[in-house]
Amino acid sequence: MVQKSGEMLEGKAFSEKTLAVYQSFGKDDDTEILLKQLKLKDGTEIHELTSSEWPSLSLRGIVTAGGKSFHFTEAHFLSSHIHGWNEFVLDLNGSAELTLSGGTIGRLRITEEIERVQLSSGRIRLKSSRLTGNAALTPLRHRRERILALIEWMEENEDKPIVENLSRKDFESYWKPRLFPEMVMKDKRPPAYTKVNAEFVRADSIRWNTNYTEQLLPEELWELRNTGGMLRDWEEALYWIYMEYSWNGIISSFNDTNLLRIK
Repeated sequence: MVQKSGEMLEGKAFSEKTLAVYQSFGKDDDTEILLKQLKLKDGTEIHELTSSEWPSLSLRGIVTAGGKSFHFTEAHFLSSHIHGWNEFVLDLNGSAELTLSGGTIGRLRITEEIERVQLSSGRIRLKSSRLTGNAALTPLRHRRERILALIEWMEENEDKPIVENLSRKDFESYWKPRLFPEMVMKDKRPPAYTKVNAEFVRADSIRWNTNYTEQLLPEELWELRNTGGMLRDWEEALYWIYMEYSWNGIISSFNDTNLLRIK
């Protein structure tokens, strides 16, 4: 709803014309995948992939003549939070096999890694502040650098949960007590967290246990946690963190999709 409202305010909802819609069928779960053929305001024709499991994410690309290959070009993503949202376009690089037979039935197979390149545009709303253009792009890129550094550590954690089976709620329940034990009830804190002989530093009205920080994280992430920056990223971009963490699973969920034209 937030995304659609933003599109209406900016006129985006009226700048794209839908030429065709293909819907997934025969999947084992209730996930609905749509492939839309769109005509942009400048006359360019593109295709867009969306999934009911990720309503704030769309993958866009160009289909070759004859509909035999789908070249990913960008992802559009909206990460909302209680005080606003982060919205951006992430450039992509990679291809998939797309077979459209007779204009009514199709099949999508992703046979290679879809590389995330760089944020190319974005918008930020935080309470009453709104940022666009470079004023938004610079902090969004910095935030993504911090998110990717955090995820790299998560992925190296030997006790990490299996990504494919991890819901957003489970993701938060698993990682929040480990990253921010100061923010959860005592019985939720990990055994490694202790105040005995610990040193603390105050930031954003929170006393951060620096001994725990150094025990938990690599040195390059110490300052981020001890200054409260990691918590701000968590509170303002949790869905974004979860998306980056789940990227390979998201791409895998689009693979081997049968499509039926419904419009």
